[in-house]
Formats: sequence, C-alpha cells, structure tokens
Amino acid sequence: MSKKLQLYLLNDTFTVNKLAQFAEIPSILAKGEMCFIYRTDDELCIICPEFMAPNNVQQELGWRCIKIEGQFKLNEVGVLESVLKPLAEANIPIMATSTFNTDYVFVMEENLVNAVHTLQKTGHEFVHKE
Repeated sequence: MSKKLQLYLLNDTFTVNKLAQFAEIPSILAKGEMCFIYRTDDELCIICPEFMAPNNVQQELGWRCIKIEGQFKLNEVGVLESVLKPLAEANIPIMATSTFNTDYVFVMEENLVNAVHTLQKTGHEFVHKE
C-alpha cells in the first residue's frame, strides 16, 4: 500500500538551468528565494523561480513544483515512490529533488492539472497555506 501524503503546490513557476561545470553561482540566488543548486563533474544545474533565472544559459522553462509536506527521516522508504509511481503510470514526466527534510517533484505546467488529479485519485491531499 502506498503512503498517503499531504502535498503543497508552490506558487512560482521554475526554470531548470544548465551552466558550465565551473561557472559562478549567480548572486541573485543568494536573495533568500527557494532554489536548488547542484554541481557535478559535468555541469552546474540550478532550479529556481523563473524571475531569478540566469541569462544566456541552456534552460527549460515552465516547471511547477509540488512539495511533499512534512519532514521525513532520510532512511524512510517509499515517500517519493508514492508520488512518482502514479505520475509515471499516467505518463507524466517529472524531475525530483530532495533536501534533508523533504522531497520536491517538478512537473511541466502543461501537465500540472493532470498531475494534481492523478495524485488526488491516488489518495494524496493537496493542502493550502495562508
């Protein structure tokens, strides 16, 4: 049986940006907005709200972010799978990332309504924050 989770849809639209491996992190990203920064042997990848996106880099616009509400132990099994499996079965492409506390799933804007309905049918609940 899959976990039933509370999910929260973030308001911002995000962009996924690919920069050169040793590129400097743009200073605007230090402004306190939510962003994800990954440096690998091949690239610097930045996922951030579109209004903060760097210029003149390879990027993909139009991603919406679903946050899995609550804090989970790093060794907890099945949290992300309970969201990703129904989306995969509905043929909805995703990007996922995790932090120490929780997981985030990104879907393209054009797939958002279908993704929300799919997750609700699975038993997940979308919560609203004031």
